[in-house]
Amino acid sequence: MPRLYYASPRDLPVIDPQPGVKGRVVHADHATLVVYDYAPKTIVETHKHDVEQFGVVVKGSLAMVIAGEQRILTPGDSFRVPPNTAHGARIFEEAAQVVDVFAPPRRDLPRARATEGIPAPGPAAKP
Repeated sequence: MPRLYYASPRDLPVIDPQPGVKGRVVHADHATLVVYDYAPKTIVETHKHDVEQFGVVVKGSLAMVIAGEQRILTPGDSFRVPPNTAHGARIFEEAAQVVDVFAPPRRDLPRARATEGIPAPGPAAKP
C-alpha cells in the first residue's frame, strides 16, 4: 500500500455517524484522524469508546461534556477524552468543525483507508 503523506478532503472517505454530522477519515498505523463537520444545533449524545481522543475546534462553538464536566469550546480550544470516558456535545447556532485524533486507531470506523485511490507522492507543484 502506498504511504500517505498528504491528503485533500476530496480524497478521504466520508462517514455520517448521525444526522447533522459528517466526518472525513484518515487511518494510520497508530492513530485515526477525523475532520468532523457539524450542522447547527446538532446534539452528539453521551457515548464512550475504548481509545483516547484529542480534539481542536476549528470553527463554530459548542458545549462539550466530558466525565460530567461541561465547557464551552470556541475556535482554537482543544480537549482530551480518556479511554472509556463518557462524553457528548451540543453545537450552537452556527455550523462547527472539529478535528479529532484517536489513539490507538478507531477500529469501529469504516476500514477504508485514505491511501486508496491517492497516487504516490510526486514532485511538489510549482507555484
